[in-house]
Amino acid sequence: MTSFPDESFLALVPVQVLPWEPGEGDTVVLVRPKILSPRWGWLVRLMAKPVYRVKLDPRGTTAWRACDGAATVAQVIEAVAEAFPGAADPVRTALFLRELALGGFIRLQG
Repeated sequence: MTSFPDESFLALVPVQVLPWEPGEGDTVVLVRPKILSPRWGWLVRLMAKPVYRVKLDPRGTTAWRACDGAATVAQVIEAVAEAFPGAADPVRTALFLRELALGGFIRLQG
């Protein structure tokens, strides 16, 4: 059984691929089309509410902003740990990044 996050995951570089907008306070709201496939783009234009809005908390906002295309997953985890001393949870941050990638919000480059 392997542990998560492993060295290969920590070395990946997360890159934001979807737009975002300012949220309440200093937080971020991610904007994701309900349908990501270009093939079905015409259907998105017909929808009354074609996007999801995902409101991030301060910890998620810190992680999102650190996904600048230059920092590795390990560096993003470190940035969140520095912003929230005493509440550092590297596995939680790594899982969050993995979920962002699975949801199509970021791309993990090797």
